[in-house]
Amino acid sequence: MRKYLLSLVAAVLLVMPGAVKAQVTAKDVQVAARVLTFTSTPFSGTVKLGIVYDPSVAASNADEQALTGILGSGLAVGGITLVPVPVPIASISATPVNAYFLTSGLGAAAAAVQAQAASSKTICITTDLSATKAGYCAVSVQSVPQVQITVNKAAATASNVGFASAFLMMVTEI
Repeated sequence: MRKYLLSLVAAVLLVMPGAVKAQVTAKDVQVAARVLTFTSTPFSGTVKLGIVYDPSVAASNADEQALTGILGSGLAVGGITLVPVPVPIASISATPVNAYFLTSGLGAAAAAVQAQAASSKTICITTDLSATKAGYCAVSVQSVPQVQITVNKAAATASNVGFASAFLMMVTEI
């Protein structure tokens, strides 16, 4: 019986990789905020951060709630204040923001986010590295076990987002 349960747990973990992903942390948000200050035209002041999520996807909904909780009514990091704007993925084109934060667990549905980011020339940041690798978001940040920033050059270019050369020396470009 124990062997069966272990096999079942292993199978579930293989099929549902998002299930073991940790929620967005305050440190992830701080790293994402710093990324915004390294763009070719650095952000400053109040930044409306569109938290793109799908209410029907548990991981995405959990990320949205975690981000909204971390940001509160506005989180000051360096010279910017991130103000959360929850954006259901179905309403992305109708919600103007300064930057997007893509929640995890959206899979191929996240392609709509990159399409909107490209048409509105808006940066997209996520903690979901697979979304950045797929080209759905320009930047991925992770803060555990160490800070790792990944930039998808094609997605960044499509969104008309450039970065300071000193920043690009510290990140992984794909």
